[in-house]
Amino acid sequence: MSRPYYHPDPVRGEGAQQYVGVPHQLTEPWPEESRNVRLVAHSDLNGWGDAFQIQVGKGVCYVAASGVNGHNGMTVLDVSNPSKPKIVDQIVDSPAARTHKVLRITDDVLLTNSELRPALRKEYPDAIPGLRILDNTDPFHPKYVRHIRTEGFGVHRPIFDRKRNLLYSSGFKDGYRGKVLLVHDMNDPWNPELIGFGVIPGQAEHEAPTWDSTLVSDKRVWIHEGNPFGNYVTAAYWDGGIAMFDLTDPTSPKFMWRQNPHETHGWPGCYHSFLVPEGSEFGIATQETTTVNCDEPPAFVTFYDLRNIQHPLPISTFMPYEIDPYSMRPLDPKWSHTGARHGAHNIWLDMKKDDLVYICWFNAGLRIIDWSNPFRPKEAGYYIPAGTKERCCPQSNDVQVDPETGLIYMADRWGLGLHILEYTGG
Repeated sequence: MSRPYYHPDPVRGEGAQQYVGVPHQLTEPWPEESRNVRLVAHSDLNGWGDAFQIQVGKGVCYVAASGVNGHNGMTVLDVSNPSKPKIVDQIVDSPAARTHKVLRITDDVLLTNSELRPALRKEYPDAIPGLRILDNTDPFHPKYVRHIRTEGFGVHRPIFDRKRNLLYSSGFKDGYRGKVLLVHDMNDPWNPELIGFGVIPGQAEHEAPTWDSTLVSDKRVWIHEGNPFGNYVTAAYWDGGIAMFDLTDPTSPKFMWRQNPHETHGWPGCYHSFLVPEGSEFGIATQETTTVNCDEPPAFVTFYDLRNIQHPLPISTFMPYEIDPYSMRPLDPKWSHTGARHGAHNIWLDMKKDDLVYICWFNAGLRIIDWSNPFRPKEAGYYIPAGTKERCCPQSNDVQVDPETGLIYMADRWGLGLHILEYTGG
């Protein structure tokens, strides 16, 4: 069986090292491109333009730093007038841990992850892995309260199930390979309580892998993100594909199934998100491009029929530009020679059945997808930010939609800051 080419030594990395010295063909900044989207405002975040996760609402926008350009912490903006965003506070965190994921749990409680950087453990021996609780009673000036310690390197990505007051995180558990699903009770948001954890068969260190280790490294089968779906959790399992857990009893998550096109057909790995928008019976799975210059096939979106939740069925895919079906790379070489990433990353997770899909595509900016017929998704609009002298193209990284205004907030991974956008299509 033919499989697309995977570079044996791809350029990866969470920080600036991924982009240093990488060959590219960019000599001038890209101009802004858009369809059915207009720019409302832009902020360079006072030099903290290497941005990651966003939370926005009630006139306040929180932007966690990615760390790519050396910034660790969070920028707080007053966006009561979205056309003139105003930086109110910048909170500096220790470089010992990534705190690049932020969640607004209640009006009074803000939460971030604390994922230790392995290379800095000796330099910062007292760093605490897990979650951080911040007092947000003054929403423009969050104050650190305490850590919630978890095992190993801590938490990579927490997701809050508002209907069940549960937190689903990708974290570590002694005796298991890679990250597992951690479940915290959030009834007291100031004091999250770990009540359960879930794993797929083969994750226990005493078990044999249930995947083909010649195709998928044992070190790369771990949960990246778990999302609520009624009493279930849909999970993206990095190079392990997608999976589902029954959380009728959240203290004892039960594995249901796992499906992995990366293993069976050579599709891109690095499964990032798997969600079923509220009100829908169709799911959306995304991967994350983690290599530059298309060293590996770029990540994309797959739509699933979940009307039989025991038997997920992929029914369509979305890619913004035509690809070669065998190499799974874009036909236009423009996207593969920027010294940067091309492909899918963060999706707006709070969407409901009738909403558009908003998803970041690294150097191809923001893509907006009409999935009203999930068998035939189509692009409804896009926005590619203008580059700069230092960063000729974007690395669009995270997207959120303000529930009060409907405006789109997009963060750039490597320095282009925050863009506030308006969808102008029908």
